[in-house]
Amino acid sequence: MLQRFSIGGWFFPAAIVTAALAVPALHAQMHKVAPPEKVTRAIAVYEWTGDLAKPTAARIVPVTLFINGHLEDAGVYLTRPMPFALQSGDVYSIEQAGKAQGTIDIDYARNILPPGSTADVAAVGAWYGYGKYAPLPPPAKPKPLKPSVHIASIDGGSADDDRPRFVGKQPNQSPTDDSTPAKPTTTASSTTPADDPDRPHMNRRPGSSSDDSSTSTTTASTDTGTVPDSDPDRPTLRHRDPTPDTPEKKRSKNSDSAVIPMATSLNDDPDRPSMRRGKPAGLTTSPELVTLPPDLHQIAAVSDAVNRDPHIFAREWSTPTDRTETLTQLETLAQPRVAQYLTTYHLTPPALNTTGPSTTTTPGPDSRTRASTTPSATSKPTTHRKPIVPSAPPPQLLEEQLTPYTLSYGGLPTFVYTAQSPITTGGPVYITLVAQRLPSGELQTSFSSVTDASHLDRTPWFRLVDAVDPDASHRASLLFELRAQTTRQFALYRLITAHAEQQFITGTIQ
Repeated sequence: MLQRFSIGGWFFPAAIVTAALAVPALHAQMHKVAPPEKVTRAIAVYEWTGDLAKPTAARIVPVTLFINGHLEDAGVYLTRPMPFALQSGDVYSIEQAGKAQGTIDIDYARNILPPGSTADVAAVGAWYGYGKYAPLPPPAKPKPLKPSVHIASIDGGSADDDRPRFVGKQPNQSPTDDSTPAKPTTTASSTTPADDPDRPHMNRRPGSSSDDSSTSTTTASTDTGTVPDSDPDRPTLRHRDPTPDTPEKKRSKNSDSAVIPMATSLNDDPDRPSMRRGKPAGLTTSPELVTLPPDLHQIAAVSDAVNRDPHIFAREWSTPTDRTETLTQLETLAQPRVAQYLTTYHLTPPALNTTGPSTTTTPGPDSRTRASTTPSATSKPTTHRKPIVPSAPPPQLLEEQLTPYTLSYGGLPTFVYTAQSPITTGGPVYITLVAQRLPSGELQTSFSSVTDASHLDRTPWFRLVDAVDPDASHRASLLFELRAQTTRQFALYRLITAHAEQQFITGTIQ
């Protein structure tokens, strides 16, 4: 039985109603979703001593590898036999806050064991890449524009007055009548004048007849088989040699296709490739950097499988006093943290050069017991007062560094502040602060770390390397070096909320 539906008082068959409802669903299934972009991107740290253009020693330290949608430790990923991020031929772009400074072409990689360890001991080494630094080439100068030799003109003398026509230089024509303009002709002399320098010319081949068409026709009718002997493209027909093939003729014919064996061994081939361990011969790379010298410089390096548009994460100071005001605010945030750390670990800052009240005593046999025990009549009773303890001065902050960033499009201004505070015993106290400026103008602390030279194994020293984009998302993360007493690590911190979150940390490097 045929089913019917009532819509607005009208009855329709069920098939028509079902087809009408299926039309929007059909259009919804035609929506195409583009697959996500596959990103393969490596982050490393380029370390060198001396000048960047001509370093005394240098190396590449792999940090992260973004592949298959997540981060991997670039120092150990696919180590077969060397890491995937240190393959020979990999090119790293040396960048400072996203701005390219030069390139490093990896020539070879080495697994450096810690000092005092041997190959037969299970020691954890570190893979380093070595190559030559190449600065960016200067930008190409634009070629100066040259004026055109032949200026195009618009001729409206055709039958259609509204139709423009581009023509070249017109031949000299003598006006026949001043009242009647000359009509354009379609002859060969008017369209392609003889004195037009852009007109193509047809030249005859040397040796051919230069007579008129009638002479050429007469010559062709009387002598049709005449071809110049000097024509290099003329085909030549040869008769077959009727002499039968003799053994001597066969031997001479096959002599050109015979295989002549080499007089020497294959090992004497100068073009034969050879595989050797260690540094390839003939390379002009920088000397290898193995230890951690005190004058070590660091900068971020990025290697991507795709050439992408640069994203600069450095922030310019808005006013001439912006840096001074920001530095003063960060010092106000850093000094209480350093003072609390000194009190917690009973560390003493160096004494300041202050002058206090001096006391004098009369020299004698026993100046310490000179005061008489018998009270005199004029002496007054002394009252004991509590000594006034002066307030401790704020700790000193030396070696201050302030780096401003804008980590994402429209993000809050981010500042990274590092400083050192001297103490009487041991090394200095290291402090690292990361703060963001709110729209109200105040600084909000997102990350802080305080440690000293004797407690580096408990709390490492956070040394800023730079801001990098590890996954090509146009959102930068802060790259830190976590240095302990004898080891170090590299970590990425991302500021999405009010507090910095650790995004990735590498293995320990000795």
